[in-house]
Amino acid sequence: MKLLTFFLKIIKWVFLLIVLPVMVYLGLAALLSYWGTNPKKLNCTKDQLVYISSNGMHIDLIMPTALLPSEFVRHLSPKSTTEYYAIGWGDKGFYLDTPSWAELKASTAMTAMLIKSPTAMHVTQFQKRQDHWVPIKVCSEQITILNKHITSTFEMDAANQPIEIIGAGYTPNDRFYEAHGNYTGIKTCNIWVSQGLKKASIKTSRWSPFVFGILHHAEKQAAAAGL
Repeated sequence: MKLLTFFLKIIKWVFLLIVLPVMVYLGLAALLSYWGTNPKKLNCTKDQLVYISSNGMHIDLIMPTALLPSEFVRHLSPKSTTEYYAIGWGDKGFYLDTPSWAELKASTAMTAMLIKSPTAMHVTQFQKRQDHWVPIKVCSEQITILNKHITSTFEMDAANQPIEIIGAGYTPNDRFYEAHGNYTGIKTCNIWVSQGLKKASIKTSRWSPFVFGILHHAEKQAAAAGL
């Protein structure tokens, strides 16, 4: 009887300390992901396109090369054929230790979600638009805001250049850079993208640590705009 009571107490504390917080986290994520923001209306013409892209777990902001600050692009080792830059922010350990999802370790994922971790920027160059990218119509004012959100997250050296993490790219077309901020389960890589959209008065999730909320609002707006 005492043994049964002991095990019941363990189950109770496991539920209270682990299961219940996870359920609350997932419930809030689902609710706030589909609850959209109410961005202020900007008096400008939305005649340009930027994009977001998801690999199922992580979202990147994708900017046409022509819309990024030329001085900033110059420091990203650009190729003459590069037309787009996919830019993401995330947990440094996760980025550098997980070249593919098949190599994801439970310890890496748990550390990223539960411990305040250093971060990195991931920049990938593309020669042409990819079919799965979700377009977002923007005006010049919104482009300026998005550029500031992106560039201010890069950690710069004394010469005001992004600090590259040498030899850390997955392919010849991508690179990693040092970043400001810490990654947590509250502020994930997807929250960074969502924050940029909010600053630029683009409708997105109230809070979306996962990809589905941000994609939902972006795809809905793209469909409404006939994109």
